[in-house]
Amino acid sequence: MIRGLRESVRLTSREALRIYHLADIWAARTGNEVTVVSGNDHVHTRGSAHYDGLAVDLHASDPDRLARVMRSAGFRVLWKVPGHYTHLHVEFPIPSAIRRRPPDAVVRASLRP
Repeated sequence: MIRGLRESVRLTSREALRIYHLADIWAARTGNEVTVVSGNDHVHTRGSAHYDGLAVDLHASDPDRLARVMRSAGFRVLWKVPGHYTHLHVEFPIPSAIRRRPPDAVVRASLRP
């Protein structure tokens, strides 16, 4: 369990844990604070990476700096854009074509000559 904003948050994937651990290391090294707002435990937009365990929302005492660190590590970051003025959305960089594909679509694609 990770300390969340309102409640304990379950990060259910390795990808979400990697995002959290990088934020935690950054906070420890810089003296800043980071709080997990949401993993895959709240309502998000349709098709959100949260539902696949590939995104984490964070509050930080220096969100601009944390956003730069996360982007430089290769994560997709939404910050200071509509819907993300109060928190950072950090997402694992998985192409959307792979995300949320029905299992049979993967099988059909692999059977093509």
